[in-house]
Amino acid sequence: MYNKLLTAGFLMVSLIGCESAEDKAYLEQIGAHRKALNETFFNAYSTPLDSANFNNFKGLKFYPPNAAYKVTAMVEPMPEMPSFLLPHTHDTTKPYKYFAKLHFKLNNQQYTLLALEQVVKKQGYENSLVIPFTDQTNGKETYHGGRYLDIEKPTENSITLDFNLSYNPYCAYNDKYICPIPPKENNMSIAIPAGMKYDLVKNEK
Repeated sequence: MYNKLLTAGFLMVSLIGCESAEDKAYLEQIGAHRKALNETFFNAYSTPLDSANFNNFKGLKFYPPNAAYKVTAMVEPMPEMPSFLLPHTHDTTKPYKYFAKLHFKLNNQQYTLLALEQVVKKQGYENSLVIPFTDQTNGKETYHGGRYLDIEKPTENSITLDFNLSYNPYCAYNDKYICPIPPKENNMSIAIPAGMKYDLVKNEK
């Protein structure tokens, strides 16, 4: 039953700034993505939630899809960069590399985010990069520690960044997880009201 409700709820949301058939297909894609995330969280075998949060879980919260937060970024490669120890939660570190600088415009302002590559990867994630970032919604409507965007290694000089797909790290829901802390270079000075919200904000210290 919850699957049907989630699907209906997501598909009823209007995609801000989008009206074409292509835009409707994009809205359905976002809806399917969010439905799959909820299914993971509702499944007792795959959920990142601890037992207390799982018992009270009513579903993930998201901002309405907004086409303004799907942008094209120019890729500035950072070849042969040495690995470094990226701070993680629980006072730990893990080795990463800076893969590229991603330059883009948002609300007529220019921004740059760093895409990071994990040195030691799980099988099947060899081509994956992560963009951990913070913005002015953190601690208010989103997780105080920031959110992430996952992308594949770009093969051209531009790539799409879709903040509607930004998500909270698992450590936002369960203290047993160890998660990357966004580097200071990825601290954005504006609010990004797109992607996943965080409904446990009121419980944060």
